[in-house]
Amino acid sequence: MLVSSKTLAELDDYREQLQLAHPVVAENGAVLSVPSGYFDRSTTPPLNSSSRAELRSAYEKVKSASSFDCVAFYELGIAGIVRETGLTDQQALRANDRAASEPILWRDSEARARQFESSMNALGLRCVMGGRFMHLLGNTGKEQAVRQLLKAYAEEWPDRTLVSVSLGDGPNDLGMLSHTDIAVIIPGKHKHRLMLSSDNRVLRPAAAGPAGWNEAILTLLNELDENRLSLNANGE
Repeated sequence: MLVSSKTLAELDDYREQLQLAHPVVAENGAVLSVPSGYFDRSTTPPLNSSSRAELRSAYEKVKSASSFDCVAFYELGIAGIVRETGLTDQQALRANDRAASEPILWRDSEARARQFESSMNALGLRCVMGGRFMHLLGNTGKEQAVRQLLKAYAEEWPDRTLVSVSLGDGPNDLGMLSHTDIAVIIPGKHKHRLMLSSDNRVLRPAAAGPAGWNEAILTLLNELDENRLSLNANGE
């Protein structure tokens, strides 16, 4: 399953290219899309998301109150998104097709970022740090969406032993990584070493990006072939 900060419009493009007929989690967990009829027994309850309009209203209120130096996606516009991300016009349109989150290009200090986040928390909203952008969303996240999906899978196959694996490389993946049996932490383009406080098994492939993803998945598939897949937290 694709779990991403990208929009549903962006993930649907990947769905088509990869021929994936499975649920996806978009906008850092603010959007959960399950294909019609995918689950026979279970239903996935709605997420505690806030609309983009609600987020925009909160953003403008907090930004103007303290004169934060930041620019939201809707302020950048398509031309600005292209300039800041390197996306094509068509890709920028899909990236800006948002239902329940707002990326923010943060230009202020880290201390001011914490102040901004505190103000948003007081309004019942969350700030999630990605690579270059801070993402503003409602009181939800990747971990809540993934937890709902895992519950749905368990209800769908109550007599099966299910093993969940998540892969991520950024601070915004920590919640998701801590809520699966096996967490794969891919080296990211940041200076922070991601640490988990949960007892799940952790794998840290040496390679970054797709190569690290491939390394970890092949390791787990080889263990499955040899009937020795371990869930112990001994993969550090």
